[in-house]
Amino acid sequence: MNQNAVKIVGEYNIIPDNLPADGQLKLNFQPIDMMTYWRRCGLTANFVAGFYAYCYEESEAKANSLSTIINELLENAAKFSKAKEGKITLELKHYGNLLKIDIENITSKTLRDSFEEHVNKLVKEDIEELYFQTLETKADDDPRSGLGLLMMLKDYSVRIGYGFQEIDADTHIINVRTIINVEEI
Repeated sequence: MNQNAVKIVGEYNIIPDNLPADGQLKLNFQPIDMMTYWRRCGLTANFVAGFYAYCYEESEAKANSLSTIINELLENAAKFSKAKEGKITLELKHYGNLLKIDIENITSKTLRDSFEEHVNKLVKEDIEELYFQTLETKADDDPRSGLGLLMMLKDYSVRIGYGFQEIDADTHIINVRTIINVEEI
């Protein structure tokens, strides 16, 4: 694979990257900070959700839904990142009722391969069925079961795409792009 080529899976290019946004917010994190203090994922998700949801009717309910989605995305990025050498970028772009959330993280080849395998299942299999299969077989101490992402896909009206890019043999970038119609959550 060309090291600069991005492998796309799912609904990644729904909103073109060059489309001007109505608003934008971008935050950078060290994965080690998020993994050491898991509560930071929730605090960040609550802040970002409140920032975007306040302008909608039923803003508290929308903020709760957005917070759940963003928290899950942040936790996944932290779990699938190089703890000390990595970086997580959370970028949100607002287009009327649509919110595009990009979570990008730097990871190892092993973690990328594991996540990409999981993503390919999400795209090809029935989410409802996969959710209950995972629930039945999940070990209590397995932080990478994928249950959170499955729950998000099952319970919320979101469209997700994934981008995978190789930087070098053991440095890869994963971008999880989520499109949400805020009126529908």
